[in-house]
Amino acid sequence: MGRKALYTKIYNQLRYQILSGELAIGSPLPPERKLAMQLGVSRNTIVRAYAELEAEGIIASRMGSGRYVEALTPAPAPARIDWHYHTLGTLAPAPSHMAELLGVTDKYPDIINFAHGDGGKHTLESSGFPDYVKSTAEQLHSYYFTSVQGLPELREHLVSWMDMEQISSPEQVVITSGSQEGLYLIASLLARPGDLVLTEMPTYFGSLQLFQSLGMQVVPVPMDADGLRVDVLERILSHCRPRFLYTVPTYHNPTGWTMSAIRRKQLLALSEKYGLPIVEDDAYRHLHLDKEPPPALKALDHSGHVVYLNTFSKLLFPGLRIGWVAANRKLAQLLTRMKELSITTNTLGQLALAAYLRNGALRPHLENARLQYSEQAAIMESHLDRFSPLGIRYERPKGGFYFWVSLPEEINPRKLMARCLERGVSFTCGDMFLLREAEQPYIRLCFTHERSEKIDRGMKIIAEVLQQGKELQI
Repeated sequence: MGRKALYTKIYNQLRYQILSGELAIGSPLPPERKLAMQLGVSRNTIVRAYAELEAEGIIASRMGSGRYVEALTPAPAPARIDWHYHTLGTLAPAPSHMAELLGVTDKYPDIINFAHGDGGKHTLESSGFPDYVKSTAEQLHSYYFTSVQGLPELREHLVSWMDMEQISSPEQVVITSGSQEGLYLIASLLARPGDLVLTEMPTYFGSLQLFQSLGMQVVPVPMDADGLRVDVLERILSHCRPRFLYTVPTYHNPTGWTMSAIRRKQLLALSEKYGLPIVEDDAYRHLHLDKEPPPALKALDHSGHVVYLNTFSKLLFPGLRIGWVAANRKLAQLLTRMKELSITTNTLGQLALAAYLRNGALRPHLENARLQYSEQAAIMESHLDRFSPLGIRYERPKGGFYFWVSLPEEINPRKLMARCLERGVSFTCGDMFLLREAEQPYIRLCFTHERSEKIDRGMKIIAEVLQQGKELQI
C-alpha cells in the first residue's frame, strides 16, 4: 500500500508540473535511475509513475533519447462519451485557482478575507438591492424564461448606462451569466484550439484557465504602471497573428494599474493596423477612488474591433451572476446563437436589476460604495506604509479592489500565505495570475471585501507574520 501511495505521489507531482507548464512541452524527463536516486525511491516506483503519464498521453518515449513532455493537443470530438477525453482534454490544462479561491470561506468560515475580489456584505446591505429582489419574487412572471439575448428592458438600461456612441441599440447587448460566461462565449467564437491569444501578464486567473482549457496558446504581453506595453505588442504582431487580445485596461486585476489615455489610442491604432480584435474587460470602471478613469477602449473604438465585457459582480455582488457583452450587431447575433446552448440567464435577477436601474438606484449605491472603499483602502494603505521597513513595496491603486504588494526577496509568498491562513487571514499569491506557478515576489490584497475593523485586525496579523518571517527566513 505504501509503495502504491508513493508512486501515486510522484505521478501527481510530475503531472502537475507538466500541466502547469513548469515542465514545458518538449522538456526531457530524467532517466528512471537518476530520478529514483534524486528522490530516494526505487527505480520501479519511477517506472510505474512514468507508465501512468505515458498512458495518459502527456509524456512519450523517443528511441535512444529518453522521455519527453508531449503537447496536450485536444482530441477530435468523440462519437460517444469518452470520460478519459473529457477529464484530461477539457479540465486538466489549468490549475483550479477558482475552486481554491472560492473554497477558502468554506474551509475557514471565520477567515479575514483579503483573497476574494468583491464588495463584501456591508456594501450589499447598504445598496437596497435585496428589496428589489423581494418585490420581484412576488411577480409570477419572474419565474419563467425571458429572451435568450436578455431581458429587453435591462438591455435598454445598459445602453443608457454605458453611454457610448458605438453602442446605440439594445440589439448590440447580450446578457450573460457573469462576465466569465461572456468571455467564454467570445473566446469560443473568435478562436479555436491551438490558436494564439494575447493577454497582458499578470492577468485575471479566470481568463487564463478559460483560454488554456479551450486549448488556446496564451502569449503574454508585459505591462507597467501605464498599462499594457504596446511597443512589445507591436513586435509580437509583426511575427504572429493571434486571434484576439484580452485586456483589463481600467483598474487592472491584479495590479490595480490603469492604461493611460495615450496607450489606449496607441493600442486601438495597432488593432486597426493589424485587424486585431480586442476583448475589453471593464468590470472595475465605476469603482474609482478619486477621479474617473480615461474613456473605455470601446468608447474610442472607430473600427468596431473592440468587444466590451462587464458585470454586476463588482458593481453589486458576485452571486448575482449577471454580466453583459456589447459589440457590433453581427457579433451580438452570433453570441446570442451560442447563448441558446445555455437557454438564458436567470429572469428574476434580470427583472430586479431592470427595476433597480429604472429607479436610478445604482448611481447613489456606487457613490456610497466608493466612499466605503476609499476608507477601507486608506486603512490598508496605512498598514502597508508601516510594513516598508520590512521591505514591502506597493503602488496606491486609483480604483478597483486591490493592492498589488511586492515582498522582500527572502519571503516566500506561498509560505507567508500558509502562515497567515493559520492565523485567520487569507490573500492570493501573485503566481495565481501567471501562466504557471513560479517563484515571484507578489501578493494581492483585496481591500473591499471586509469591513474597516477587520482590515485593521487582519493587517496587524500579516505584520506579525512578516516580522516572524524576517527572523525565520521563510
